[in-house]
Amino acid sequence: MPVLSAQADDPVGDGEIRLALERMAASEAFRGSPQLIAFLRYVVEATLRGQADRIKGYTIATEALGRTVDFDPQADPIVRVEATRLRRALNRYHASASGADGVRIDLPLGSYVPVFRRAVANVVLPLPPPASLPPTPHRLGRFALPAVSWRRAAAGIALILLGAGSYAGLDFWFDFTPSTQPIGPAGAAQSSAAPEPLRTLIAFPAVFVGTFQASGDANAQVAADSLRAKLRDALARFDELNVMSGPPPADDRTRSAANSATASQYTLTASVETGSAGLSVTVRLTDIADSQIVFARTFERTRYGGDAGPGEETIVREVAAALAQPYGIIQSLERTRQIASPASNPHYRCLLDAYDYWRSFDPALHAHVRDCLERATEADPSFAPGFSMLTQIILQEDRRALNLRPGDAPPLERALRAARRACEIKPGSAQVHQALMDAYFSRGEYALALEAGERAAMLNPYSPNILALYGARLISLGEQEKGARLIKEAAELIVVRPAWMDFYLFLAAYLADDRAGAATYSAQITTEKFLLGLVAQAIVAAQRGNPDTARQLIGRVGAFYPAFAEDPQRELKKMFPSDAVTGRLVHDLAQVRAGATN
Repeated sequence: MPVLSAQADDPVGDGEIRLALERMAASEAFRGSPQLIAFLRYVVEATLRGQADRIKGYTIATEALGRTVDFDPQADPIVRVEATRLRRALNRYHASASGADGVRIDLPLGSYVPVFRRAVANVVLPLPPPASLPPTPHRLGRFALPAVSWRRAAAGIALILLGAGSYAGLDFWFDFTPSTQPIGPAGAAQSSAAPEPLRTLIAFPAVFVGTFQASGDANAQVAADSLRAKLRDALARFDELNVMSGPPPADDRTRSAANSATASQYTLTASVETGSAGLSVTVRLTDIADSQIVFARTFERTRYGGDAGPGEETIVREVAAALAQPYGIIQSLERTRQIASPASNPHYRCLLDAYDYWRSFDPALHAHVRDCLERATEADPSFAPGFSMLTQIILQEDRRALNLRPGDAPPLERALRAARRACEIKPGSAQVHQALMDAYFSRGEYALALEAGERAAMLNPYSPNILALYGARLISLGEQEKGARLIKEAAELIVVRPAWMDFYLFLAAYLADDRAGAATYSAQITTEKFLLGLVAQAIVAAQRGNPDTARQLIGRVGAFYPAFAEDPQRELKKMFPSDAVTGRLVHDLAQVRAGATN
């Protein structure tokens, strides 16, 4: 880790500072965050021009972050939010190899004015050799080192880790101070048993992207190679699949067929053929265990124009969504196997049960899934999909006052800790950023929520679940047009939609005064325990002139969700921060209670 130079006669020049700024802008820590670089450039340049006194929340917002001149720092926390993110990014950069020397730029807590210091690398001086006789060497393979050296090395490593942990801990403490309670149930006894080996904890289905055969002219081979690469990369964006390039080894075929306890294995192949009307593409997914073709689809008259024509992108999007989405072909097959097999993987089963909860909203299933995910993430601290899903499940405690446990830390705190843990494990995961989006959204940190949602959609544009969730958050914040477009795009790729998605399709139609569309989508909500589904159906019933049915539906909401009956505006505001959305829902629900129709 770099050490700050204490030499007063070693000033940092403006040119060095600007060069360091450009290195930061090109680094991994900042490459995907143009808003952070805009913030940093503004405060650095203002300081170098001698205008540090102009660096205020208002000027940063209007001159660096694109806010209009009527920006109100008290109403919009964007500058404080971005400053917190910038401090974290700077700490990550300076702790990395690329930030280990040269100039250090920091943004002190409590100020937006940067400080510039020279950083030099640590120099560790060797200890003098002991005066005693050489100790007996300890061997590790072909290498032999004295025992005292091993002890010293261990002590040195411990000190280095302690220092690094302290540095990272300070950054975490200043930006977010978590409760000392674990993510799991408060007061739960720590297991004394050793955790399972990590290699046996999660066995996600494996997809081997095999041969894509071509016949016809040279264009067919080019198209086959391009399609294979793009489909492989699209599938790899889904956390709950293991994607391998090439056909499976022969011993893997034998093991998969003989042992139901191992992960399921599939082969994805395709054939591309040149015809008079264009290219014909057939894609197949085969179960390796029994050679059964579980998915096949042919695309006729496919258009390929150089790199990634529109026809190719359509195939990639539709095949990836059909196979890999949470309610797709592979998960449906795996759910059947997990239920039928006594040797099913318990942690993967947690995720499958969680997706069932999002279809049913059964309170008992919620409690089971939460407990299952807490055990799974405790047993395997590297289980990123488990932490992501746990975030979503914990948030239901806050939104619905569901299955609250005495002694637990507040749900919003535990959910954010789980989401951040998932991000530490797998920062490039779209599913992780989806979890961060919902955690920030529930905490009222809307700028961070939308940024995380945008990142999730960028990391995996092939997941209809992620696109729809991002669209739902946009609608909730008043961006109905963009949100509705994303949800409709996602809905085209899902055969059996979860109840929440049908609600947001209803909401988009309802806000657009499309009564026929609102009625169609509300009728698709079949679960009787989904609060928002009952709200949608009550509003539609009132619009159709059935006030008695509408009142009965609202009465059922109050029966299992008393907080909503007491103050519907407060409860709706948790899910729909936009006054326009909440105001309209509250108004129409009041009409329902009054027995009016419209």
